[in-house]
Amino acid sequence: MPANALYSDFHTIDLTPLRTKLLEGKIPPQLAQDLLGYWQHRLGDKKDAIYSQYLEYYLFFESVRALFLAVFVIDLRTHTTRHSYGIFPALEASVQRALATAPNSESGALDFEHAGHHYRLHYFRTGYHEEQLVVAALAFADADVSENLRRMRYVLERYYLPSIFSRDERLRNLFAETQNLIAQWINPVLARRQPVTFTYLHFESLAKYAAFAGEHFARELILELQQDVHRILKDIDRSVILSTREILIVSANCEEEVLRKRFAGAYFHAKSLLMAYDVHFFCLREPVVDMHTIWDQITGNIPYRKKVADRPVSPV
Repeated sequence: MPANALYSDFHTIDLTPLRTKLLEGKIPPQLAQDLLGYWQHRLGDKKDAIYSQYLEYYLFFESVRALFLAVFVIDLRTHTTRHSYGIFPALEASVQRALATAPNSESGALDFEHAGHHYRLHYFRTGYHEEQLVVAALAFADADVSENLRRMRYVLERYYLPSIFSRDERLRNLFAETQNLIAQWINPVLARRQPVTFTYLHFESLAKYAAFAGEHFARELILELQQDVHRILKDIDRSVILSTREILIVSANCEEEVLRKRFAGAYFHAKSLLMAYDVHFFCLREPVVDMHTIWDQITGNIPYRKKVADRPVSPV
């Protein structure tokens, strides 16, 4: 039984907060118009990176949800901006100057004035060894953006850092709904002392297909892959799409060896394309409060290991 979970509707944009601020006179009409124009411009360009790159996709839509006026992901080693979103790209230098005077803490917020309006500049630092980043997000002064920043941090750390470099206290669930959904599936089974086996599938990147045919095509690919995976599963097995290249299968009252036999030599395709993948199995027998505490065991740490292996070796 497939569950599309959050990937299918993550990009839904709720304009209610923007309309409310406009009606309450908390933002100038021109500012609201500029925000809408920027979003429409990026969404209307099918060649935009948000349609082909996982990181750009999530960071862009998180900035939209939070009504961020500007977001800069800055490399602290080179003092260059790796990613930028929002209607105030020219504020990059001013933001960097403001950050230079900020307390040397992991996160915080500063008062920031621009064009006679008062805002809050939220920031957090992340990284380990060669990766040192700071994220600066300009928001309305009264906005609660803590959850948006938390999700942005998770995406960045998942993208840039192998898990062995991430501090345990930084690990979070990107989507609480996904954990809740899985918990509903497994808790009754575990309460009966029956095993639950997770099968984690990590497919080849769909970016090359999205670059040619668009993000919608890439989404159709992962949905078809999800359906094709169920070809070798039982009707009671469930699955959830975690990202454009990750599918998690949950098999209740099933031992790991059973799934290993089903996937031995299995192949999967979508739109006549045979898709390469890695697979990892994990059997759970005891209830857990936080799924993320065992996430590396469920995934076999495949995304991080592949990212480390693919990194170019710096010349000595």
